Amino acid sequence: MATVTIEAARVERIIQGYGFKASETTEFKGEERKTWFTVWTKDQVTEGQILRVEGDLSVKLESFTGRDNQPKQSAGIHINNALTMPADEEMPF
Repeated sequence: MATVTIEAARVERIIQGYGFKASETTEFKGEERKTWFTVWTKDQVTEGQILRVEGDLSVKLESFTGRDNQPKQSAGIHINNALTMPADEEMPF
């Protein structure tokens, strides 16, 4: 399994007892884009916090109903066994 590090993940929503949804904003062809991650960890975080996250990367196909009430699919990016730390600190590994 691949290991991934996200340098500036913003905590968007808490998944009580399991982890959180995070986003990372990057620039792509002159436009800002958000990439979404589901981070599975027992670490205590708060919404709006900016973190550095490292863990095992997995991607799976997820189905949902879009705003237009039509079924859709997307690739869900998950970070398992994640370690988190404030973005401005050094990771201990």
